[in-house]
Amino acid sequence: MTAMESVDIFIKNGDTSEAMRLLKKYEKKAYSSFARIGIYRRYMIMGEEKRAESVLTKGLKKLPENPELSAVYGHFLLRHDRLSDAISVTKCLEGTKYGSIRAEAVMRRLLKSDSLSDSSSPLFEREISSTYYDTYVGTKDSRWLRNCAIIYLLRGEYAMASSLQENLEDSQDALFWAFVQYDSGNYDIAAANLTQVNSPILASAAALLASDAYMMLEDEKSAEEAREEYISTCKNNGSKIQASILVNSSLYAFRQRQFRKSYEYLIEAILAEPDFIPALISYGKLSWQDSQPVEMTELEKELRKTSLRTSQMREYDERPKFTIADALYRMEETLERESRAGIKHSDDLIVERLSLYLKNNPDLNLIQKTAAIWEELEQNQLGTNLYPSHLVQFAVQKFLSYGLIDEGRELFMNYIDAKFDLNYKRLQSELGTTEIVEKDIFGGEKILYNPIIPDSVARLAFGDRAADKADRMEIWEIEFAAYFSLLEKNITAAKRLYEYVVFETGGVKSANASGKITSMSPLAASSSAANLAMIYSSMGERNRALALYSLAAGKSKSMQIKSKLLYRSAKIQIDAGDIDGAKTSLRYSISLDQSNADARLLKRQLDVK
Repeated sequence: MTAMESVDIFIKNGDTSEAMRLLKKYEKKAYSSFARIGIYRRYMIMGEEKRAESVLTKGLKKLPENPELSAVYGHFLLRHDRLSDAISVTKCLEGTKYGSIRAEAVMRRLLKSDSLSDSSSPLFEREISSTYYDTYVGTKDSRWLRNCAIIYLLRGEYAMASSLQENLEDSQDALFWAFVQYDSGNYDIAAANLTQVNSPILASAAALLASDAYMMLEDEKSAEEAREEYISTCKNNGSKIQASILVNSSLYAFRQRQFRKSYEYLIEAILAEPDFIPALISYGKLSWQDSQPVEMTELEKELRKTSLRTSQMREYDERPKFTIADALYRMEETLERESRAGIKHSDDLIVERLSLYLKNNPDLNLIQKTAAIWEELEQNQLGTNLYPSHLVQFAVQKFLSYGLIDEGRELFMNYIDAKFDLNYKRLQSELGTTEIVEKDIFGGEKILYNPIIPDSVARLAFGDRAADKADRMEIWEIEFAAYFSLLEKNITAAKRLYEYVVFETGGVKSANASGKITSMSPLAASSSAANLAMIYSSMGERNRALALYSLAAGKSKSMQIKSKLLYRSAKIQIDAGDIDGAKTSLRYSISLDQSNADARLLKRQLDVK
């Protein structure tokens, strides 16, 4: 310290030669990082940049990755625009209090790039996230922290993104971190963040997200309170209410039997946006529910004929109703406007309109129903055997419910063949046909043309080809492909398809990595798990079958289906010699559905034994 004071005196008096002599002498005795930085600073004051840099480079050889020396040298390199060298030297500063120096080096190099607007830009690389964070630490500007979080979000690393949240600075900051927490599954934190959004401009987005967050927390009341607060604010200041808010509140009000409020909100949404698809679909569903007869006791029926009606009865009788005719009219008007404008129709709207039409016309015979479905398919055809996905799903389900197995299978297989180019139909066509001559008893001849590949063989091959494309299919497509493979007794293909949808979708693949079945995909239908369990049972894999039957029963909402699945579990337990377990399953099965005759009979047989 005394030596440096002497150097400073010589520099102040303009005696640079003596100052240089002393600095060279004491440079050899500088062992700590701070001593070396002191010498560096004095060399810089005298304009001796090469000697100054040499002090730092020698210091880093003796003290590799020393944060103070690295920070000072990084700053020196930045001043000379040696960005690559600066980035290399300051690598050790990531996440430290000197991290902003490295961040500046990285940013300055990025600014020289010509592709910053490209999504493949270095700005979106994971490695840059630490740079954003260090810049935030250095500037305390929350925008840098948000940039850091966005990198993790783009990479799907939601937990890392959510862990970055610190104090919320303003409404924009609060809304951003609410979205981050919501996407990370932290719905309670998202809801708490949204309470700090006070900006009228952001109120709509905050109300929507708050509604969704509370719904995920299964707190419908709080979700509605968030929407109502937003609606009230909009009405007070005369601003437009977002249609989606009105739709959600309308549906909530209907569930709470606040029918007038439900009607007013939904009509307001439709009048504001006549072609808003969620509003039209909701109107269709509510119109069907509103058309169903109300269950009343004999006393209520008599009271309604008199002036003694309760206020609740009067409110219900005199309120405006959602009507099916009005719902269909509004849907058709929207579809016509979209057709004139060349806008692609919503699959969901097409299906809802067709579904509502079929339910509203129960007197249609089977031919008329199927004709209506085929007419809708043809009107929305996208190519040879190609139709909107949800429409095909609806049509196949309807055909199966009508008992038209072959028609449903033909539609589905042709659709999948065309969509994924499975080629099974084309191969059948290209190989041609064979001629078979049949003679009748009078000697007449009849020529029959049969394909070289029979339909049964083509259908059997379909399952194997579909299984190879499972990773490209929608969930419902895989499940139907598995179901039809099962009908064709192609057990191998059905098993592959069902296992894919039950165990490899919905993020559960790792959950069953040990080989034990502990969970099933939330995207898979309980019937898929039940069918796969049946396949396992037929192959002697009892434990896997029992585990899947249990999961399928837990997921099913129908008491009757739960009862049937428990009955199947009991039969497997009997085969395995677990009689007590079978009795327990049967008692539970019967408690869920008293009319399950198979379960009752099997339980009596076990009780006799």
